[in-house]
Amino acid sequence: MDKYLLKSALPFTIFLLLTCCIPLNGHAQTKDSLLRVYNNETIHSFGKYFVKGSKQLKFGDLKPEFNAGITKDLYKKSKGNLILGRLLTVTAVAALVSSAIVKKNNNGAAIALSVAGIGLNLSSFHFRKNSKELIDRAIWQRNKEILFGVQ
Repeated sequence: MDKYLLKSALPFTIFLLLTCCIPLNGHAQTKDSLLRVYNNETIHSFGKYFVKGSKQLKFGDLKPEFNAGITKDLYKKSKGNLILGRLLTVTAVAALVSSAIVKKNNNGAAIALSVAGIGLNLSSFHFRKNSKELIDRAIWQRNKEILFGVQ
């Protein structure tokens, strides 16, 4: 009786082992391909630089990465805010330098230029911060689309 039980249980045991192992291999392949996509296709932000795979990108290099709907719009808004922030920074520096030059001749104008320079500089911080938030949101949305196929 034991031999009969052993002979009938052996094929059933092999069948169970095979059915358990097949789904694990399928899951491992999906995980490996997802890891490859994550490592090679997603973009990560580090200050003013961005990394995609092993390549370091600058803000301008990101334009071809955002080619669909919301990510393209977020990139354009971010770029506009960044340009405006840079323009305000240059204008603020020019106002502060002008106030230092004018201070010798007209103290009131120097104070007005200093206040204008400080105000322009503070507003440039606002636009740069807004630009960073928008580009981070665009990168997040793009990475989500790449990894999960969600739009």
